Amino acid sequence: MDSQVEAMAGAAPEATKIPESEIQVLPRPSVSDAAKDWLCASCLNRVASDQDRFHYDGKSEFTFRNPQGIQFDILTFSRTLGCESTGTPTQEHTWFPGHAWCFCVCDRCGTHLGWPYTGPSEFAALIRERIVRALLVRN
Repeated sequence: MDSQVEAMAGAAPEATKIPESEIQVLPRPSVSDAAKDWLCASCLNRVASDQDRFHYDGKSEFTFRNPQGIQFDILTFSRTLGCESTGTPTQEHTWFPGHAWCFCVCDRCGTHLGWPYTGPSEFAALIRERIVRALLVRN
């Protein structure tokens, strides 16, 4: 039966084979879970998962003010999915002693989402007002 299908398609059995060296195995994309995903509020790019929440001193939600007096409510994550770090890490005005920060932007639309931190622990602090629960958007 296979040879009949190949004959009808006009292809010889050898013509449909791909040499093994040309086969590219791609990693399976992670499965999205609307109950746990956080999205960029600007473009709805998936940027974090609740299962990756990071606890610093027993908490994963904080409120801080920068030197200009602007208040930020942040959530901390051990890893992010759709964020790109930009800038040179610095410890100046850090909210987490011993940790350097730079900027974290959405890798799709470029919106400033927060700050990745490096030091004794590595994590990201995302601005609550700039991310949204996927469950609220997708349902």
